[in-house]
Parts: sequence; structure tokens; C-alpha cells
Amino acid sequence: MKKLIKHILLIFGLLLSSHFINAQTGTKNHNILFISVDDFRPKINSYGESQMITPNIDKLASEGLQFNNAFTNIAVCGASRASIMTGIRPSQKRFNDYTSRASKDTPNAISLNQLFMENGYETISYGKIYHYPNDTGEYWSDNDGGAHQADYQDPKAQERKRNGEFGEHGRKGPAFEYPEVDDYAYNDGKVTQRALDKMKALKAENKPFFMAVGYVSPHLPFIQPKKYWDLYDHNEVPLADNAYQPENSPYIAMHAQHDNAELRNMYLDIPSKGLLSDEMSRNLVHGYYASVSYMDALIGDLIDGLDAMGLRDNTTIILWSDHGFFLGEHGFWCKHSTFYEAIKIPFIISSPGFAKNQTTDSFTELVDVYPTLCELTGITPPEYIHGESLTTVMENPSVNLKDEIYTRYKQGEAVVDKNYSYTEFFQGEEYLGNMLYDLNVDLKQNTDISKRAENAALVDKYSKKLKVMRDFVNKDPLKEK
Repeated sequence: MKKLIKHILLIFGLLLSSHFINAQTGTKNHNILFISVDDFRPKINSYGESQMITPNIDKLASEGLQFNNAFTNIAVCGASRASIMTGIRPSQKRFNDYTSRASKDTPNAISLNQLFMENGYETISYGKIYHYPNDTGEYWSDNDGGAHQADYQDPKAQERKRNGEFGEHGRKGPAFEYPEVDDYAYNDGKVTQRALDKMKALKAENKPFFMAVGYVSPHLPFIQPKKYWDLYDHNEVPLADNAYQPENSPYIAMHAQHDNAELRNMYLDIPSKGLLSDEMSRNLVHGYYASVSYMDALIGDLIDGLDAMGLRDNTTIILWSDHGFFLGEHGFWCKHSTFYEAIKIPFIISSPGFAKNQTTDSFTELVDVYPTLCELTGITPPEYIHGESLTTVMENPSVNLKDEIYTRYKQGEAVVDKNYSYTEFFQGEEYLGNMLYDLNVDLKQNTDISKRAENAALVDKYSKKLKVMRDFVNKDPLKEK
């Protein structure tokens, strides 16, 4: 009997100790606020560029760790989102298009929302998280049905729709608008309100949450209240100074984008081919900036609400974008490329007990998010995932967890480090060309140096790296690591 009592007391003591340790390390009931932003490139103050006005994201960076070398693994939304939510890299046959679904391409993978649900979390999806809201939809406790990307509020746009200008099924609308409406007229505003209301309910119920809040802004169309448009002097909005094909670059590098098909096919008043006029280009850049500032204000509301509810001390905030965005560079708009503008993203983690008001130059990929969130919450991740936990960098931002990243789009696959960006293009097994850019002297990637004789060794070095990664990602991760 005494031995039994002693055994019970020992177990109780271990449980109590575990509870204490978990609380101290932030893993017990540790919430995750998972903020996704569509088409967001880091042209903001905290990243050293002053074009866009984003005081709230700049503030978040000061409250956490900003990753200066963060990249998407594929510059298209559906594939990128399926990849981050499964922790699995894209390949030629997996996660390679905007129509990609995690539940279709990797049906046996455990998604982040499934993992958190099975570990006792309330899992919430508001706005755009997956490209398709019902992708692994059974693993959300609450799912609002996803994004509404073109909820035009301007009476002029609504009149054009009534007049039939939006075309068959009403799929083609203006590329930008800025009516006199409040912040909560658009869907992104409604998503913010919904998230704040849900936080209050979860706090009252004392339930840990994995809350994914997905902002469509600044995805096209660039739609936002007028006050955000008015933050910028239209005549001072800069245009890209390199709206041309990089010297010596292969044909496939320019036309993998299908000649800006997303912009030309889905929005009114855009010419069917050729470069845009300076005025249309300026309207688009102005609209993008304004849309970013609108999104920034909503993120400020979201985080202020989290603070006011007293939840910040036990919540990790992670802010990421599915990919970057071209604003006329090389004549491109949108993404769909391996050029820097399409693949580099803003990425910030603010987590209790970790680095604050610091930056790191350690290279980071979106596949690193899955294992990081698992480690922060004490959840064991699946063995097959491809990324690396970032907690060592969060503890010591001078650590270089990795020195290069791998990304792709359609036929192109690239390796990027602090010195070079190297891309190869394939159609199946057929080699279509390559390009190499020296990022130390040509960050805008205006001159492809892959054909210069003196760079043959560099091309061979990076080509071998891509071969290793290509062979790795083409395996089924659920069958062999």
C-alpha cells in the first residue's frame, strides 16, 4: 500500500513538474496567431525600404524577430499555401500550380490544422489560408469559407457590373478602386472583426487556439478605402526602372509568366499585350501601396485586440506571405517566377521568451514554419516534413540555420544564397536553359551572367545543388524521407 501511495505521489509530482515546465517555456496552452498576407513583397520600412506606409507591421517587427532572407518555396498561391500547411516542398508533380490542393497532392500528409486539432487546439480559418477553403476543411473547428477577392464597393464599379462590362460570370472587374468607405466595408475588414470576436469567445472558454487569419490585400484587385489611397502622392509614386528583359536571359524566363495572364485576363482596362502605359502602371503601383497600408491597419487592429484581451504573453504571432509581387520589373506584374521580386517575402515571428526588436540574415523558407510551430507548442511533428525549426535562430539571431534556399515555378527551379540566384528550366526531362545573377552587384537581376566563360565553375556548382534537390523533392516524402 505504501509503495502504491508513493508511486501515485511520484506520478503526481512528475505531472505537476511537467505542468510547471511547460508553462515556463510557453508550451502549455500556447496560442498561435498565424497571419497570412497575399502577394506581399517586403518594400517596407522595417526591411529598409520606405516606399510603403506600414506602421503596424514595423511595430510587430520591433516586438519580435524579422527574417531578412525569407523566401517562398513556390511563387504561386495555391501551391505555396499547400506547401506551408503540410511542411512539404513543391516539385514538378506536387504543389506546382495555383489549383494545388494539399488533400489531393499529398492525401496522407498531416496538415498543420489537422495536427493542432488532434492536439486539443481550436483551429480557426478566416479569410484566405488555403487557396480552396475546403482543402483539409474537416480539420478546422471554424472556417468562414475563405476569401472574397473582388468585393467591389465603389458605385462606379458596381454600375459597370450592372452594365455587363464584367463579362461572362462577372469575372472581370477593375484592377483598382478607392471609394469613401470605412475599414470594415471590404471582406478583409470583416475577417478582422470575425477574428477579434472569436478571440474573445476563446478567451472566455480558456481554449488554446491555432487561429489562421488570411488577408487578401494586396492581391489584385487593389481595393481599399480612399484614405489609404490618399496616403500617397500619385505623381510621386515610382515606376520600375527596368521594365525590360534581363540581358542574355533565356526566352523561357520571360514567358513562363504567360505574359502577365493574371492581370490581362481578369481585369478591365488592361491591354491584351505589350507594356502598360506609365499612367496605368502608376495607378497599379499606387493601388498596391494603398492596399498594403490598408492591410497593415487591419493587422494593427488584430494585434491590438490580442493585446487588449491579455493574450499576447501566451501567443506566438507569425506573419508571412505566400510569395512576392512584381510591380513592372522586367515588364512583369503579379508573381509566377523565380526572380527575386516574386520569391522574397516578409516574415516575422513574435513569440514569448524569444528575440525581440532584432533581425536575422539566416536564410529561411516557408517549409520551416511547420516544424517551428510544433517546437514552440511542444507538439511532435511528422517525420517526413522537409523544413527545419527556426527556434535556434529565434534564441540567437546571429545563427545561420541555412545558407541557401530552393524555390521553383512551373518549369523553373532555383537555388538562392547571399551571392547568387541560379535557375534552371526543364520541361519534364528536357533542359530548356538557365540563368545566373550576381546579387552583390545586380540585385535587380538585369544581366544574366550564366553564359560567361569565367562563370562555368559557378554554374556547375549551383547546377549540382539543384540536381540534389530535384532528386530529393521528386520522391514521395510519405514513403521515403
